[in-house]
Formats: sequence, structure tokens, C-alpha cells
Amino acid sequence: MRRSLIAALSLAAASAPLTAVPSHAAAKPADLYIYVSPTGKDTGRGTARHPFKTLEHARDHVRDVKDKAGGDVHVRLESGTYRLSRTFALTAEDSGADGRTVVYEAAPGAHPVISGGRRVTGWTPVDADQKVYKAKLSNLDTRQLYVNGELKTRARSQKNPSGFSKTSTGYTFTDKSLDDYKRPSDLEVVSAWGWKLMRCPVASISGNAMTVQQPCWHNANLQQGQEIQNPTWLENARELLDSPGEWYLDKGVGEVYYMPEKGEDMSAADVTVPAVQDLVDLNGTRGAPVSDVAFKGITFAYSTWLEPSSPDGHIEGQAGFRMVGDDNPDFDSTRLHWKKTPGAVNVSHGQHITFEGDTFTHLGAVGLNLNTGTQHTTITGNVFRQIAATGIQVGGVEWRDAHPDDPRDITKDTVVDNNVVTQAADQYNGSLGILAGYTDSTTITHNKVYDLPYSGISVGWGWGLTDQGGNSAYPNNAGVPVSDSPTISRDTVVTHNEISDIMKSQADGGAVYTLSSNPGGTVSGNYIHGVPEYAYGAVYHDEGSRHWKNTGNAFCDVAYQWLLMNHAEDNKAQGNFTTKPNFSVQYLSKNNEVNGNVTVGACDQLPASIVDDAGLEPGYRHLDPGPAVTDHQAPTAPGTPAAATDFPTVADLGWPAATDDTGVTGYSVFQDGKLVSATGTMSVRIPHLTAGQTYTFTVTARDAAGNESEPSHSLTVTMPRGRDLALDKPATASSDSEGNVPAKAVDGDLSTRWAQGLGLPDPSWIQVDLGASYDVTGTITTFEKSDGYKYRVQVSPDEVHWSTLADRTADNTTAQTDYAHSDTPVAGRFVRLTVTGSSGNGGSIYDFQVYGTPRPPSTDHTAPATPGQPTVKALLPSLVQVSWPAATDDTGVTSYVVYQDGKRIGVTDDTAFRVANLSPDKQYSFTVVARDAALNGSDPSPAAEVTTPPDDDLTLDKTATASSDSEGNVPAKAVDGDLSTRWAQGLGLPDPSWLQVDLGKATGVSAVVTTFEKSSGYQYRLEYSTDGQSWSVLDDHTGENTVTATTYSFAAEPVTARYLRLTITGSSWNGGSVYELQAYGGF
Repeated sequence: MRRSLIAALSLAAASAPLTAVPSHAAAKPADLYIYVSPTGKDTGRGTARHPFKTLEHARDHVRDVKDKAGGDVHVRLESGTYRLSRTFALTAEDSGADGRTVVYEAAPGAHPVISGGRRVTGWTPVDADQKVYKAKLSNLDTRQLYVNGELKTRARSQKNPSGFSKTSTGYTFTDKSLDDYKRPSDLEVVSAWGWKLMRCPVASISGNAMTVQQPCWHNANLQQGQEIQNPTWLENARELLDSPGEWYLDKGVGEVYYMPEKGEDMSAADVTVPAVQDLVDLNGTRGAPVSDVAFKGITFAYSTWLEPSSPDGHIEGQAGFRMVGDDNPDFDSTRLHWKKTPGAVNVSHGQHITFEGDTFTHLGAVGLNLNTGTQHTTITGNVFRQIAATGIQVGGVEWRDAHPDDPRDITKDTVVDNNVVTQAADQYNGSLGILAGYTDSTTITHNKVYDLPYSGISVGWGWGLTDQGGNSAYPNNAGVPVSDSPTISRDTVVTHNEISDIMKSQADGGAVYTLSSNPGGTVSGNYIHGVPEYAYGAVYHDEGSRHWKNTGNAFCDVAYQWLLMNHAEDNKAQGNFTTKPNFSVQYLSKNNEVNGNVTVGACDQLPASIVDDAGLEPGYRHLDPGPAVTDHQAPTAPGTPAAATDFPTVADLGWPAATDDTGVTGYSVFQDGKLVSATGTMSVRIPHLTAGQTYTFTVTARDAAGNESEPSHSLTVTMPRGRDLALDKPATASSDSEGNVPAKAVDGDLSTRWAQGLGLPDPSWIQVDLGASYDVTGTITTFEKSDGYKYRVQVSPDEVHWSTLADRTADNTTAQTDYAHSDTPVAGRFVRLTVTGSSGNGGSIYDFQVYGTPRPPSTDHTAPATPGQPTVKALLPSLVQVSWPAATDDTGVTSYVVYQDGKRIGVTDDTAFRVANLSPDKQYSFTVVARDAALNGSDPSPAAEVTTPPDDDLTLDKTATASSDSEGNVPAKAVDGDLSTRWAQGLGLPDPSWLQVDLGKATGVSAVVTTFEKSSGYQYRLEYSTDGQSWSVLDDHTGENTVTATTYSFAAEPVTARYLRLTITGSSWNGGSVYELQAYGGF
């Protein structure tokens, strides 16, 4: 032992350069080098000439000598394959110490492989045409087979085989050949749904019935709405072996069958099956962690994982984690017990562990897995390729990981940088490229992640259920204990990654996907491209996601939308660049800000600075070089920009074009040195500036190769003075919903909004009282959605007479924020925006800003004369007509304000006003105030007192029938005199629907009052009949939608009717629904 130590130390000393060292300087402690080779001997000395043979012997030797080494201990692996028959395990005993690291590394120029594989030889043809070969594979199960380093396909059926129907124990089928399968218990059902790819072993086949093994089948049907479906394919039967490149393992006799691909010679082929699950484990504990160990330049290959072949199968909750066991009464009971997928390399309670320059490939489960209590881990410059489950898995997902009792159990301070992750999750398709569970301060940066069936990078766990206070959207917090403290998840940084070609087979994911709270979480500088429509958002903040900041990302070739926030709170997405403007903030999401994001016309217009800086840094691009770039010539600098400032917060920039040998494709705009916009033209609008502030702007040009020019000469702009006239002013609207009241569109907070009533059709409107008269020059409107609105802005001095400032009703908006500016100001105090079209989304506005200049104070201070006393005529028990004599004024009366019992109820320029929704047999008082153009108001008129007539409703408690009804909303509830109950047509049925009332006898009818469920959006026809057979029209309202919940229909002359029928011909997709149908005579 002493001789080997001396030899290694001597070799290190001999290789060091001879340098003069001052006598007072301390020499750097010498590192210790130990060599291992597959052709070495464990009786050797561990030197380069006499290396050890096995990793275990080298490890044990390190234990003996590491304390004698002055510096790091290097275990150098020579080229070759180190075949394992069991896991190579390290414990605290194998740690470095006192600032020294134990490094397992490739010897210079070597390519060592740590393999759990077993070679399969002795292939013989099964039949004369030599299409299929077989070999013995005794005492070994496998789910993978590799030929010449390529993963082959387990024999499978065609996709989506027909004739299957689910039963309580499995399926019935129509394909009679299945009953003839020799070994049905080898068969596996594979079924894809959403984000899951579920696998269940078959127990038996009898006749046309397939019984699936328990508990797999039970667990596969626990999650309501996401249960296992019919087979996507069947797998692993000799009878399915029908295509080159497929194989089958006959477990009963221990034989493996393979159909070679063209050119494969089975007598010379290198065929490998994995035999070891965990290749390398670093097994620390809370009190005795493994620390200061590194792996550099090593390939980890051919690991197995057989749990999906067990009776539990592979039933995913999410991220490839499985529901297991036979004691699960329901889905919620499994949430805290999903079984994590193991890695080929696993670290538990490790500290200062490094993986650098390694390759993880041909692995049967996860590539690299960091378990509970792993801290200060560095994962740099590795390649993860062709891995059955997730590539890199950081942190645990159990309760103890979310809420550890001891800080030593926290997974924290992990750096994942400059790695290539590709073709991961290639067998367990619901797995991921990179996963970070409950972790503190994880940095995922400059990785290249691509070619994946599901999401690229996933961060967080728990769906908000484990967060402080739990998730109120789940009854009883889905059975998860409600914590009074936050989880340890925080400060996760996902930055400067290149993520592409994802979601190739699964749905409901994204390039970056998050769950639950993560204070300090950042998604920035990533280049995300090639995202299909099955990704619900290129960046997807799902349930409980909170405190994420998304900025400076670039999105190219995104099929559906670049951002989705689903039940997400307190997140921001600002300053991102995308070719697809669409995004969604939905389902209980609140306090999120999505604004200031830039849409460009093509991928080669995205800022080159983001695209070029994302993915592998230059020193690591050899790991996965992209297409060769031949154009290295940058464009010339653009000309000096100029600016126009129609709004005090917006600058419109323009500049002379740059030139390039292959053509300029785009420009980037910088504000005070910071990237703020990009475009494919020579102009751009810069919003969110501050009135009166001075800014400096420069512009760069780029070409298709991403070469970026020098910046243009700078432009300095001082913004004009001005303010948002609508800020915090009184606002009203046509309707609102779910607390999204009009005031939230003028509160200056881009995380709050006004939204019209749910289910109501276009149009809708919002109105602001500026408090004084202005010459209005423009508005800035930030809608909820990224496009799809048509609208009109009008200005009024008195809420009665309106002039148009901007008409955008011809075409849909194409950006979330729309600017309306007029060189001809419109004078007025009131500003109304009417959404005439919303693409089915309804009127919804985050921010409505108004700009203009104050008008000179009016010189008219004379109020109109007091109007005469009104007269009130009762039209119905709930409807009256108020009329009054005209008032006079020195400049003319322009409007009247009507008051009911001292409360303002309307404004009109007429001398009559109809008041609805009154209560029968009740006294009311009405007064009127006259106004002139200066809004000088007269004294109130003398009051007019009136008592409404009693409610002699002819339909009350009469027999009612209908075309259909639903959920207990029967026809009788529309004639019970109770405005809190209603009739509703059958759920999901189309228009038309009808409601009919039998008045009991022929009766004189002069008016009908209909109170619908919604405040607008119905088209209808009212008919009457004396015999229920022959019908006449009382009121035809089929030509346009209602605009109020209560509508009044008056017959020109009283009619005689026994039957009344209301036919709803259109309901704006809400279905026929009526609170009350009332009829009256004698009015």
C-alpha cells in the first residue's frame, strides 16, 4: 500500500512543471492519482502502469490513503467498460475532507463506461427465412434491449387497436386472435391520456375478455376524468413481433426474440440488456452526508428498472411518479405517496457533489437523481441522451421535502448548467427533461433541452396543496394536511436555456412548467422554439404557481400560446419577445401582470442577444453542435433614430435602415442600455415611459444568422408632461363579474381588471367620469387577451350626447395594448369605451387610460330654472313613466337628471323617462334636475309621489310547461312570483326553447314582463292563443338581442288569450332561462 501511494505521488510530482518558488511561499499540496482499468488487477498498485481493475477496490483503497494525500484524490479510469454486477455505492466514509475532493474521472484521453449491461450472445434463427432470431436469457428480466448501441422496440401492436371496451376488470375485445396468444401474462397494455402514459400488465385472456393485473387496474381508474382509456397499443407478445427492430422476451422459458433491421448481422452484433438498476449511489444520511465527491468525463450506461413490470405497473400521478399499492380508496389518498422514479445515479444527503463532463445514456429509469438533503451540487457540461424517464431529477416531492423538520434535509444550492438533455422520457413519456421538486435556490441555466415527449423543465410540486394555507380550490385540501408555514421551495432560476421540440406525444405541459409557490422564482433569457399545440403554454404556470417573474425570454414557432397561467397568483410576465402573441390567464388566477411583451413577425426578428446567449455557452457547444454557420458578417449599424411622442408615456421611434450582405431581418431597441423591444421594420412603439423623464435610445440590426450590428448613434428624448386622466376616477359599466368591477380598469394596477358579466354577449361598455371637461386626444387600453377585440371610444360632455374619438370596430386588435390617438381633440367630461366584438371572450380590460388637456373653465355659471313638478303614469306594477315640463336656461338646457327617492337613476335629454324594476303596491318619489352644457344644475323639481298598482299577475301559480328543464329548474318556477327561482331548459340543448303558461280561461292581456337569467343576449318571440293550437304574435324580438334582464312587451290593443308562449330563439349559448314570466290586463 505504501509503495502505491509513493508511486502515485511521484507520478504527480514528475508531471508538474519546474518553477522557481520563493522560499517564503507555501507549495500547493500534491494531488493523489489512482488508476483503474478494465484490464487491470486489483492486486496491482493503482498506478498508471499497474492499475486496479474494479471501482470497488479503488474506492476501498481511497478510504485507506485519502487522509495521507495533501490535495485532491483523483481516481482515474482508463478507457473501457466497467461492467457492474451490483451498485457501486459510496457513503460518508468515501467523502473528501478539509477542502479536498475525491474525483472519479476519465484518465486523459480516455472514455470509460460504467455499465450495468449484460451482453446477449448465441443468436440463432428461429425460422428458415431468418427474419427472427432468438437467444437464451436465463434468470434475467428486462424492459430494454440494445443492438449496436441503439434502443430497440418491444414488440407492439398497431396504434389505437379497434374493438376494445373497458370493463371493471380490464377490457373486452373483438380481435379473436388475442385469445390464441401463447403467453398473455407477458403482455402489457399501454394507454396514453393527456400528460400520462400508463402501463398495466395483463393477468389473463379468456374468450373475448382481458383481465388486467391488480392493483394496477384499480389505481389506473382512481383519478376521475383521467382514468386509463382503451389501449394506445399492446406490448410484449411473440405474436406482435412483426417489424424489423422489434424484440420480445419470453419470460416463461427465458428466451429473447429479435427481428433484425436491414444490415444487422446477429453473429457480429453487440446486443446488450441492462441488469443493474442503480449504477452508482451516494448514500449519505442526515448526520453523515457524503461530501466533496466528483465524477468527471465518465459515461453511465445500461441501467434497468423493473418496477413497471410488477403488478403495480406504471400508473402516473405526474412526472412519471407512480401510484402503487392495493390500499388506495381514492385518488386523493395517493397524493402524498406517489413513488419517485429512481436514477441510474442517485445522491442522498450529499454535499458538494459534482458531475462534470459525464454522459448518461441507455438508462432504464432516471438519469441523475438527487434525493432529500442533497446540497451544493454542481451538474455541469454533461450529456443526457436516450433515457427512459426524466433526465435530471433534483429534490424530493414528499411532505418531509416540502416541510423538513431539519435543515439538513433541504435540497438546496444546486446548479444545473451547460448540459444537453435530449431523448429523455423515451419510454415513460410522462417524464421530463429536467425536474426540480421541493428545492431551495436551484439554478437551471444554459442547458440545451430538446426532442422530448412531454415538458422540458418542470419546477415545483404539490399543486398549492402543501403551500401555506393549502389550496382553497380543492375541497378539504384534497386530503393533504394544511400547513401553517410555506414550503422550502424558493429562488429557482430557469435562465438562458434553449428548449425546443417538446410535447411530441403528450399534452398539457410546456417548455417550462411550474407548480406551487416559489418566491424569487425567475424564468428569463430562455430561447424556446418548436412548441406544438399540445403544449398548453410554452411557459405554463399551473396550479398554485406564485411569485414567478418571467422576463427577457424569446419564443419562436409556438403553435398555441406562449404563456398560460392556470390558477396562478402574483406572477409577472413582462419584457418577453414572441412570434405568437396569444396567452391566457384563467381559472382562479389573480394578481398577475402580463404586459410590456413584444410580438415580432418572424423568428429571425427576435433579439439576437437573447437567442445567441441561450443554450450552451461557447465552451460547451461541442457537446451538441448545431448546424454550421457560414455567415459571420454583421449588418451595418442602423441610422440615428427619431421619435414622436403623442402620449406622455409612449415614444414612437423610427430610424434609417441598416444594410447586410445577406439581408437585415430584424432590429433590437435599447432604452438606457437595456433591451426593450424588437421589430422587423424600421419603427417601433416604446410604452410604459414616465411623463417628463429623459431617455436615451439606440438600435441594433441583426441578420438571419444572428449576427448583430454595432448600436446606432443614440437619441435622447424628454417625454412631454401629462397624466392619465382616468386614474382612480369613478367608473361604471354595462355589467361586471366575479369581483372584476369597473374601478379595477382605472386603478393603475395591471394585475386587476374589469370584466363584463359572465356569459353575456357583445357589446359591453365601460365609462369613466373625468371629473372636469378636457380636450381628449387619446386612450391607451390594455385588454385581457392578446388580440381579438373590436371597440369604439366616445366622449360626452353630459352622458347623453356622444362624439367618437376613435372607431376600431372594423378589425380585431392585434396586440394586448391598443393605442387610439386623434389629432382632433374631442371635448367632454365622460369617456366611454364600447367593446363591440370580443371573439367570444367578453369585454375585459386591465387598464383604461385617457389623455388630453384641460379645457378653460366655463364662463357660464348660471344654472337652468327649476323644472316643473313631474307627473307619473303607471304602465305596469313594476314600470312607470315620469314626465315633466321643460326647464329654461340662458344658454339652453342640454340634459335632465332623474332621481328616485333621492337617488340618481338616469340621465336623458328628453322630458320623459321610463323607470323599471319597481315593486308593486309601493310608494315612490321622483324629482328632476335640469343641466346646461356647463353642467350647471338647477334646484330639484318639486317631488312627484306615486304608489304603484298591486301585482295582479295573470300567470301567478298557473300551470306552466316547457320544451325541457334541468337541475330542478322546472317551468313552475317561472310563474311562482319569486325572482330568486327560475326555469331553465335542458343542459347542453341548443336553441330554440319554449315556456308556455295556461291562464286557466280566456283573459284580456295588454302586457307581458319577462325577466331573463342574464342581463342581455336573448332573442325571443311572445305568442298568445285561445285554444293552444292557433297562435298569434304579441311581440317579436327575434331580430336583436335583449340589453336588459327584464323586458316589457305591450300589445297595441288588449288581446284575448288563455295561453301564452315564450319561444327563445337565441340565447348567446346560455340556454333558455327565465326567472319570471308575468302577464297583465287593464293597462
